[in-house]
Amino acid sequence: MAIYSHSQLGMYEQCPLKFKLRYRDKIKRDIEGIEAFLGTMVHDTLKKCYDDLRFTRINSLSNLLAFYNKIWQQNWNDSIVIMKPELTQENYRALGEKLIGSYYDRYSPFDADITIQTEMRIGFSLDDENKYRMQGYIDRLSRTQDGTYEIHDYKTSAHMPEQEDADKDRQLGLYHIGVQKKWPDIENIRLIWHYLAFDTELISSRTPEAISSLIESTRSLIDEIEAAKDFPPNESRLCDWCEYPDLCPRRKHFFKVEALPVNEYLNEPGVVLANKYAALKNRESGIEDEMEKVREAILDYAKREEVEVIKGSDCKVKVTFDEKLKFPRKSDAERLELDSIIKEAGKWDEVSALDTTSLVSIVEKSLWSKDLIDRVIKYGRIEETPTVRLLKLKDEEK
Repeated sequence: MAIYSHSQLGMYEQCPLKFKLRYRDKIKRDIEGIEAFLGTMVHDTLKKCYDDLRFTRINSLSNLLAFYNKIWQQNWNDSIVIMKPELTQENYRALGEKLIGSYYDRYSPFDADITIQTEMRIGFSLDDENKYRMQGYIDRLSRTQDGTYEIHDYKTSAHMPEQEDADKDRQLGLYHIGVQKKWPDIENIRLIWHYLAFDTELISSRTPEAISSLIESTRSLIDEIEAAKDFPPNESRLCDWCEYPDLCPRRKHFFKVEALPVNEYLNEPGVVLANKYAALKNRESGIEDEMEKVREAILDYAKREEVEVIKGSDCKVKVTFDEKLKFPRKSDAERLELDSIIKEAGKWDEVSALDTTSLVSIVEKSLWSKDLIDRVIKYGRIEETPTVRLLKLKDEEK
């Protein structure tokens, strides 16, 4: 099996096709979203902060910001994509300065723990046979004075999840496993996410039961990926940031026509067919509305004239008015009372959590006692269900 990372597993869950293109087909694209670029620059700056600290050098905030701006300029290139048209490179660069500044103010002079390593690569297996191999990079691993090891992760996202999400997070949970496998004597591990935009920490830990569950679910996901033969696309809000629109069957036509001049765009065969189909569907919708009006008029006529078949020039319309027993829907006020009666009688399982179709069948076939049916039937009502069928006239009817 291949070596997997949390980001690979996450990409498969996000979009199997994107996973295949990047990790199976190994198609690389020289584009990067500015959000990812910003995150890298901030991570590199905080890495410098703690790396220098190991040599007893405490950087001033101005030194760190100077370093940040230097690597921003050195690494900026035209392949970096800004998806939000109202924002510029300068907006994102200034945001990075703000995130670094708020972190500095919160943790300076950075002496609350001892940094073991930054950007630490960690490799480990989820089984004794070395079949399910994982790897990842820990932003910072530290040890506190009481001997607790802390796995730190910096987030530059504009979204902060809830505590419940942190408690279920797979990435740092996997890092927990990796650290314990590397140092089996470690007992206490704390997981810390630094949401820089909110100047907030989310802190979590994992019980042995949670670790066992994580190992099982991750191995199951890896088995699914290894066995996969089809890698379908999955549309989401992240599609706008995808680097493979030209290879995705749900996006490639958009990619193909978006750069065409107006005259070529309107004559492109796919555009022509889509527009024609839309026009026909609009006409169909209008016809359906008109047909419903005529249907209602036919029902009114049949009732008024007391007829069941209406003759046309070369057709006839057959009208029936069936009466069907109906019971309250879940949104109806009487539904709770009806549920209670059936549960008290011990008949709940027979109607599949009150599938009213099953209940109608039971009542009509008298499958329950007369007393129970009498109590239930009070909640039923007879509704008229009209049917209109169009038939061709027989020769003798013309």
